[in-house]
Amino acid sequence: MLRIAALKQKLAAVLADMDAVIEAATDAETGDPRDMSAEEQTSFDDLKAKATALQASIKREEEMLALKASAASPVIVPGGNPGNPGSPGATVPAQPKAEMKPGVMVARIAQAVALGGSDQRTVANAAEQLYGSEMGQIVANMEQATDTKGGFLVDEAYSSDFIDILRPRVVIRQMGARTIPMPEGNLTTRKKTAGTTASYVGERVPAPATGATVGQITMSAKRLTALVPITNQLIRRASMNVQMMIRDDLIEGVAVKEDQQFLRGTGSATAPTGLRNLIAAGNVIASGGASALASVRAELGKLRLAVLNANIPMTQCGYIMSPRSLIFLESLNDANGNKAFPEVAEGRLGMYPIGVTTSVPDNLGAGTNESEIYFGDFAQFMIGDTERVAIAASDVAAYDDGGTIRAAFSNDETVVRLIAEHDTQVRYDTAFAVLTGVVWTV
Repeated sequence: MLRIAALKQKLAAVLADMDAVIEAATDAETGDPRDMSAEEQTSFDDLKAKATALQASIKREEEMLALKASAASPVIVPGGNPGNPGSPGATVPAQPKAEMKPGVMVARIAQAVALGGSDQRTVANAAEQLYGSEMGQIVANMEQATDTKGGFLVDEAYSSDFIDILRPRVVIRQMGARTIPMPEGNLTTRKKTAGTTASYVGERVPAPATGATVGQITMSAKRLTALVPITNQLIRRASMNVQMMIRDDLIEGVAVKEDQQFLRGTGSATAPTGLRNLIAAGNVIASGGASALASVRAELGKLRLAVLNANIPMTQCGYIMSPRSLIFLESLNDANGNKAFPEVAEGRLGMYPIGVTTSVPDNLGAGTNESEIYFGDFAQFMIGDTERVAIAASDVAAYDDGGTIRAAFSNDETVVRLIAEHDTQVRYDTAFAVLTGVVWTV
């Protein structure tokens, strides 16, 4: 409950005052404690009594909170009719605590922020009324973002939970990219640009020097902003289905942009660089344009060979392609009418999995009919993530809806803004290859 947070703040202030009294009764030169004066002792005793009383109050509040949690007391959502369980804000019977579905906590926080605006106490009250005192306490203890007006920083545990849901929706993440914590927003580490060497030597013969040529990887957090409009009717409902809708809308807003940027983003001071622009120039292979089986096999072989020849670990290898290329390979037959690549129907090409995304275009090249196919060890693709998301909301903001600017106020909506920060790099630029100019089509 909010009362517990307020009591703990008061206790912290009293303890700080007690510490100041003790500090004052310390010899400045020797650092040894001296006897307190009568005035100092009285002040200290008064503060100690206050601290003891506050501790007792906190204990009572915590005991009461535990008792409330064990009782099937209803949660009253504002704006509802308790006599009509189906109405917004109706009385919802308390349920036994169940395991939280991934990302739902972020959705609940977004819902509370949408109801409460930028005032933390109002946001915490909204969370408490919607989902109970425990949720209210979580929101009451959230940190407000200093660089985001009206924004709240979601706890790292819940942010990481939300980011994990992006994995199956963002093809680079899905294929096994490494997420590296970057809590300070910057990371500098080393990468190998050439491997070590070793030699056999005879007895008493000095071993030759061995070593790896190394370079430097630098990542700095780039800010990704997603705006998600939510109708005010939905915001006021404490329903799991509503939470899942809000969660999925937030995920979709982030996932679509991440998928595009991580794959083909050109990179800038404000946006991460995509895989296409991190691959070594020698691993960019131009397709001959033929779609006969022999040509297809040869070009896929060149793609794999470019990575195999780089002597990388090959721990998380796979392909990424467009749906058009996938359907072509799935439909391709040999001279006897048999499927040339029957395993494609199971989501792999040879022994390696296939990631499919519309973020790989089919309209590249002068003829606007070309695509690309990627192959590599995705464990060598790094996503530096601050693992903190910030959430803010406004019921008067405007947003771009497919080229049409809409006003949230006019539509009775609240726009939730989610900000995530990350950057991308590869440990080996030869760990990936791309086949360009692919015109294969059914």
